[in-house]
Amino acid sequence: MKEKPKYKIAIPNQVVERLHIKPGAKLKLALRRQGMIVEKINDGSTDSWNVSIWWSLVPAILTAIMVLIFFKYRNFRIIPLSGQFSIASGTIIFGLIFGALLFTLFLVKSRKNPQNTIYRNIYWRNFPTIVLSFTASLLVGLLGIFWILGIAFKGATFDVYTATIIIAVLEGIVNYVMIGVAVALTPTLLVDLLNLIIVSGVLISMSSNSHRYWWKHNLSFLGTSRATDSWQFNLTIIFSALLMWAVIDFLFVSLKSVQKPTVQTWVLRTLMTLMAFNVAAIGIIPNDIQIPWMHFWHTQFGWSLVWIIIILIAGIRWLWPGISKNFLKTSYLIGFLLVLASILFQVVHYFSLTAFEITSFTLAFAWILMLFQYILNVVNKGILDFTVTLTQNK
Repeated sequence: MKEKPKYKIAIPNQVVERLHIKPGAKLKLALRRQGMIVEKINDGSTDSWNVSIWWSLVPAILTAIMVLIFFKYRNFRIIPLSGQFSIASGTIIFGLIFGALLFTLFLVKSRKNPQNTIYRNIYWRNFPTIVLSFTASLLVGLLGIFWILGIAFKGATFDVYTATIIIAVLEGIVNYVMIGVAVALTPTLLVDLLNLIIVSGVLISMSSNSHRYWWKHNLSFLGTSRATDSWQFNLTIIFSALLMWAVIDFLFVSLKSVQKPTVQTWVLRTLMTLMAFNVAAIGIIPNDIQIPWMHFWHTQFGWSLVWIIIILIAGIRWLWPGISKNFLKTSYLIGFLLVLASILFQVVHYFSLTAFEITSFTLAFAWILMLFQYILNVVNKGILDFTVTLTQNK
């Protein structure tokens, strides 16, 4: 019987060097609907499933011991689900402490692993920002979860031992999630986190201030002293700005391999960095009308943010040569709607301040994410796409 022909794929040297593949190494070939994927066999060092479960359990056990000692010391017999001394407060406090520590530990470990090429473009200076951003997202997530549970199980209480077990279990879950996120961190996840922090933080602030009829004032009311838990709204804005700065730094470092025009890229990066600075300033300086200088500067930074985005949209054709026509059309439409909203608010006085802020915030945020995603796709394509040749053995 005639032997069937065998085929070979020549792998570029750049791929071999980046993945540290040695001659004779076995690769995994996976068939997909529209092609195939050839990848290095995972040795388990970067897989969250291969991380010892004790990394999650030990902090949970320590949490249980400390919580039980505290409850016994204070002579608590009944522990509520939510409140000052409750399951919610215990889970949030210890979840943030151990979750942040484990996330930092495994993030540093992954950064030092030479096989994790994605982490090469994440500088050490961005680590505090990334850790704080993920910790903030964990805080927002836990607050949201217990806010929902507090409504669903209003007035629920537990004995000391049951409460301790629940806190320990929840703490173990938080630890496992934070470890998994740290070892699987990607630029796409950073952009998704930015989306999650802003949307969830703003929605929680809106919900907690519904009884104060915040919409009769303006969106910035959520960050003032008159709002309930205004720190949540301001912290959301500040950490969003820090994470935005980290994403910008990562993307433009990665763009060096794509060889985009230097001048345009520098101008684009500068404008986007100024955009992140304005976002941070809006969170740092609340719009307290009773304090004139705060109201003035909050308003100035707000308008600066709007105009920076309008400038970015108007100049994106020059700032990013060869950008797709569909992206341009969508950008121009968003830019037109931003200008129209400004006219309806400032000139025609049809829009209220609340309507203008919600409209401009939604449009601007959507375009920022769209731009991040576009640059991310270009970076991934420039770094990960290679042309190979299929040859047949003679």
